[in-house]
Amino acid sequence: MTKADSRAALDGAAIRAKAGEIGPLLRESASEVEAARRLTAPVVDALRSTGVFRMTMPEAWGGPELDICTQIEIIETLSRADASVGWCAMIGSDSGYYSGFLDDATARSLYPELDAVTAGWVVPAGTLEVCDGGYRLSGRWSFGSGSTHADVILGGARVTEKGSPRTSADGVPEQRIAMLPAAQWQVLDTWNPGGLAGSGSHDYTITDAFVPVENTWVYGQNHRSGTLYAWRGMFVVNIVGVPLGVALEACDVATGILAGKVSMPEMIPARDEPRVRAGIARARAMVGAARSYAYDTAATLWATLEAGDEPSFELRAQLAGCFVHTVTTCRSAVQLLVDTVGTAAIQKSCPLERQLRDLNTLVQHILGQTRVWEWAGGLYFGAEPPLPAL
Repeated sequence: MTKADSRAALDGAAIRAKAGEIGPLLRESASEVEAARRLTAPVVDALRSTGVFRMTMPEAWGGPELDICTQIEIIETLSRADASVGWCAMIGSDSGYYSGFLDDATARSLYPELDAVTAGWVVPAGTLEVCDGGYRLSGRWSFGSGSTHADVILGGARVTEKGSPRTSADGVPEQRIAMLPAAQWQVLDTWNPGGLAGSGSHDYTITDAFVPVENTWVYGQNHRSGTLYAWRGMFVVNIVGVPLGVALEACDVATGILAGKVSMPEMIPARDEPRVRAGIARARAMVGAARSYAYDTAATLWATLEAGDEPSFELRAQLAGCFVHTVTTCRSAVQLLVDTVGTAAIQKSCPLERQLRDLNTLVQHILGQTRVWEWAGGLYFGAEPPLPAL
């Protein structure tokens, strides 16, 4: 066991408390992180110290194997300080899920420490050419959030043999996900958005790299038992913590600004204006309602899996709808707050300005897009969506 893993065990309460303790550092570093378009080294070190990256590591390895609602709370806490930090924590903590798709010996070799960070995406943007003992991997992937500080990077790929796609007996093209140490990949400087700028979601590439067969897996084939690993889409559920944390912080920021603002030209305290009071109340209700629905849905999913049952189509529909509802509602609430605060909210020195940009970017994620409403509706009628995680 490494020195890092010999520390006193970090449970959910301890990780949540530590996430709150580094809040001042994260707020102070937010502008620097945004300008760097990646998490800075002090911020990454602070995150590692909280134990957030080990949230999904199995108890058999000494990890906390946290329930999904506790994970959401921790991501929410970090996202209140900086959305990019919360996003990278959410992505980087997938190590426990992804390592479970490998046999234990291979996984332990790839993840010698519990706080190892994983980046990458399962989209089949590359090719795995069959060779002796494994494959040769080449390709380029987008949206490698946290890739600049990752320890392990993965990429989905189509399997080819002698240059031709390999198919199953029923003619379906074979796809696998490959995992290798981050040092074997090249991160390209491509990420320069308006929001979530500090997430370092650059493109990444690899060319003709050998991948042992044991370092690849097929989506959904988990080697681990336990509630946390029982549902193939569990790794995306804690995404709701990011918009919730951002919107909750925005509510507090807006209230603080308006408490000391004098409205022009009436020269009256803004807090006494009916439109201001209504705006604050509506925004807080929107965020509170979205938060309740998100936690209720996640808790229902967890209870279903704890009972040994498969999520029903109705529960999966609720979950899919919950994703897009949470993201879009939080964005709408923060837009309302910006409109209520007025010109003070458009200054770059005001956290609301960045919070709205962050949520505008987050809405473009596949789980925040309006087509997810259609997929959720289809699930209510028993139709499988094109996204396997739902």
